[in-house]
Amino acid sequence: MKRVQSELFAPYRFMGVVTGDVAPSLRTTFVGKKSTLSVLCPIDNVIVQYNGMKLRAIGMSEPLNDKVTTVASSSTSVFAAHGKTISSLHFCREVKNSIDIGENIKFMYLMGTQLIAIDTSSGIHVIDTPDDQFQKSLHMEGSESFEISSICHPSTYLNKIVLGSSQGRLRIVNIRSGKVIHEFQRDFGARITVLEQTTALDVLAIGMENGEIVLFNVKMDKVLGTYRHDSRITSIAFRNDGEASMVTADATGTMAVWDLEKQELLGKITGTHTNEINCLHFIPGEPIMLSASLDNSIRLWIFDGADGMPRELIRLEGHSKPCVSVKFVGKNEVLSAGKDGSVRKYDVTSLTMRQKLGTVAQLPKGTAITAATEVRNVEEMVFGWQREAAWNNVFCRQKDDTKVTTWQSRNNTHGGFSLQHDRFKKKVDFIDAKATALCLSPCGNFVFIGYSTGHIDQFNAQSGRHVHSYTSTAPKTKKREAKRRTPAKSFIKSNGSLLNDTPAADSPITSLSVDQLGRDLMSTDEEGHILFWNLATKQVTARMFKKDVRLGISAPCPCNSLVAVVAIDEEGAESVIVVDRVCHRVARAFKTVGKKVNAMAFSPNGEWLLVADNDSYIRVFDVINSQLIDVLLFSKPCISMEFNETGQYLATVHQGERAVYSWFNKTLLAQQVNIRVLDPEYLPKWADEDKEDVDVIDIDSDSDDGTTVLDLEVRKMKNMQIDPSLITFSGLPASRWANLPDLALIKERNKPTDAPKKIKQAPFFLSAAATLDGFEFQTDSIEELLGSVSNTSKRNLLELETGFSKLLKNATTKEHLLNGFEEFKEKSLSGIDYEIRNLNPKTLPIFIRMLNEVRTSWIPYST
Repeated sequence: MKRVQSELFAPYRFMGVVTGDVAPSLRTTFVGKKSTLSVLCPIDNVIVQYNGMKLRAIGMSEPLNDKVTTVASSSTSVFAAHGKTISSLHFCREVKNSIDIGENIKFMYLMGTQLIAIDTSSGIHVIDTPDDQFQKSLHMEGSESFEISSICHPSTYLNKIVLGSSQGRLRIVNIRSGKVIHEFQRDFGARITVLEQTTALDVLAIGMENGEIVLFNVKMDKVLGTYRHDSRITSIAFRNDGEASMVTADATGTMAVWDLEKQELLGKITGTHTNEINCLHFIPGEPIMLSASLDNSIRLWIFDGADGMPRELIRLEGHSKPCVSVKFVGKNEVLSAGKDGSVRKYDVTSLTMRQKLGTVAQLPKGTAITAATEVRNVEEMVFGWQREAAWNNVFCRQKDDTKVTTWQSRNNTHGGFSLQHDRFKKKVDFIDAKATALCLSPCGNFVFIGYSTGHIDQFNAQSGRHVHSYTSTAPKTKKREAKRRTPAKSFIKSNGSLLNDTPAADSPITSLSVDQLGRDLMSTDEEGHILFWNLATKQVTARMFKKDVRLGISAPCPCNSLVAVVAIDEEGAESVIVVDRVCHRVARAFKTVGKKVNAMAFSPNGEWLLVADNDSYIRVFDVINSQLIDVLLFSKPCISMEFNETGQYLATVHQGERAVYSWFNKTLLAQQVNIRVLDPEYLPKWADEDKEDVDVIDIDSDSDDGTTVLDLEVRKMKNMQIDPSLITFSGLPASRWANLPDLALIKERNKPTDAPKKIKQAPFFLSAAATLDGFEFQTDSIEELLGSVSNTSKRNLLELETGFSKLLKNATTKEHLLNGFEEFKEKSLSGIDYEIRNLNPKTLPIFIRMLNEVRTSWIPYST
């Protein structure tokens, strides 16, 4: 996903995407006699590499310039097409070489060292790739009468490929001569989508858009068998472990297993993949098959049953539909809910940790969840850590539904019940009602739900029972309450609701939040009312109202009493007000927040407020100074975001994306972060657009001193290296240059107070050791002195003179020194180190002179 550089946040990792919309490529690498299968999955502009036998992520390529449209690989090379460029990736990591084709690439096929690329105009490009060096060898222009839709290389057919067209015809092309050898007159009657080599020579499997599969002998021009699906064929694979079996897949995610000897259907697998299957691959010599689908999943199957049908061995999956909500449930763990009705958990610091808590389904308790089960889109999710080990602590409300589902993050399971009031089951007036707001008490015992009917209900999180329905009517007198106490209790017991079911507001509830002490409940509605409820007395303690203003979503601050609320005026312009729930007044107001606010989040320390709008911007406001300090720009709007408890990571979910993106807070580890106040109307632009100078104000500067202008030229100057010999202060730690302005003062302070004293020297005939005060006589015995002398003589005997030292000693001319340097260069690193360490005081000056002679013999530096 594209983004613009931010001053406060740096990209860290994306989670939840297993495979993209492009079919993966499988490669087998050999280390000695051991082979390793790898799955290369293009995801946007990167390629993720998985271990084929365990489906664990083992690497990721560097980002490419554009989205990857197709990928091809062999045991030694990986090629990726992005835009009009094809790049070779060394070990699927860094880009080694690239070539521009001039047209967008549709798909590629690798034959040995020859890479065949088909562009969008059905042109054929043949590129030789010896040692990953690109050399164009052939280009054949395409035609509208034969639009290439699939490609295959028949076994034993040298330099020949078979092309399938959208018109339903086949053609054989020689990629060496660039000629069409043969075009079959047979019309298959539908667009050819798949061409696959079977285990028999001369026989190809042809999959078509009408769901028909044909086994075709290209040598005899004869149809050997026909099979059929209900929808478009997307992939075909053949077992190569001795069994005559074929597996086909279609656009609905259905896989069929066929017995080729009996020409009959063994069985179908439905509901496992919920979207198009774009890859089927059998591991050579083993009854193991890998399948990949557009539902963001990769599965490994094993054929070990007597009926010839596979069973699932390993599954790697993420959200099959875009994410809509994200919550941190720990320092590094993230919960995400998607439109597929599933709730999943990821770890920010690990690529392999991923778990599924379950799927939201509209079925009675005890009924199994199947592929045909109707699921509802999750719109909001709340989490509480206080009762995580005891009972359900995650609650989700669905789109157009009054039922709230429960989950438990400790056991990673679905809750045993759902929260729903009886009024929505029995009264016809509430048939179109839906839950619009949700919050959890800080103690984790109570769940509060707001509805489009204006009702607010309180449920027990442990048992799921209804506790109270809030109403804004005036409280009853003690005498009237005493008369009606008994029937009210009986009504609660029998019906699960209050006798007086008056809604808390006359318009839909838009947000709910409970303070940190669990004393007050704050509710907002569409008519502009803000009500504060006392949870002990269940009565309204304060009201706030602004005419002609509608209120939207809210976000409470985790460390104080502030709550950010979206306010919408009559003209539809949105702003964000920060309400102090203790003083019951508006503490801050931010007018420039975009056309429509999608999400809001406070930082854990309450200093920042992040507001995401529908124009793909996230504005960062400083709450204390009430100023804009940063703006993030993405290619897609952010619809949910959340900080972790330490403020180290920010998790975001974007519209139409199945991934959860994590961003690192630069202020925690960066040496210097420029926190500047920006103009309220400031909006960043993409790199290819014209950039204008931006006025920025130092956040710590006083208003009397004016503003500090920092335009783009100053930013470029900070990163510019004037000369390689100079020191760039911004690249060194602050301790290296912080004291430079006070260097003169430090030198003055460190001056000695006394004049230097002459050190006393011992007589030459006495052994002494130097000390700080002068000298000290040694008390070593004669035996020790004799022993040290003998050791010194023995050490001198062990010092051997190397050949390089002899060469230096015998050098008399400049040519001798230069020849010695040439021999010195040919040695290994350990040899060079050995020669330098063995230089004695006689040869060391000659060695320095040799280096000077070599330096002066080079071409002088031109200024």
